[in-house]
Amino acid sequence: MIESWFFVVALFAVLLIPGPANALLASSAYHQGIAKTIHLIPAEILGYLYGIAMWALLIHLSMPVWPNLMHWLHFMSAIYVMWLAFHLWKSSQLRKQSQLNLLFKPSKVFIHTLKNPKVILLTVGVLPVETWDSLGSYVFIMGIVCLSLLPCALFWMYFGRELLAGKLKQISTDQIYKGSALLLMICMLPVVYRIFMA
Repeated sequence: MIESWFFVVALFAVLLIPGPANALLASSAYHQGIAKTIHLIPAEILGYLYGIAMWALLIHLSMPVWPNLMHWLHFMSAIYVMWLAFHLWKSSQLRKQSQLNLLFKPSKVFIHTLKNPKVILLTVGVLPVETWDSLGSYVFIMGIVCLSLLPCALFWMYFGRELLAGKLKQISTDQIYKGSALLLMICMLPVVYRIFMA
């Protein structure tokens, strides 16, 4: 059914990189505890599912008019990955995000996830082409996305809370962002490969 399962590694890399939704989860876990933050995870899952479906529909409807749209989106995804990796290498914004976001509602997490450019990246660059072949394939791949999102969200809830609390003296936010940038660049090589092979 799926030509290559390597997309799961790239999926984890994209979902683990620091972003607005991950910063909200970390900040919420720090300010109000992990038990109260767990109710935000379904909002993040819905944000990704809705965003991926919306972009897939837009691409599908646009293909007859703009047949090169998918190639341009692949190219823009690769540019975004490079920019994001550079941005992550240069900044450490987890603490700043924590101070700015003190209101933790599921709707806020949903909107942050929906507006996140990672949704486009997942839709055109990470998810396999087989995702859109049938309803069964779509449900199966979206199930993998949801299952991958759970440990990533729990990681940011626990690890982000510890990091913000200053309990991890040997690890700084700079190191997290640099490690994320490196992991992202390595795992996104298939996106760049897909551009040149398309």
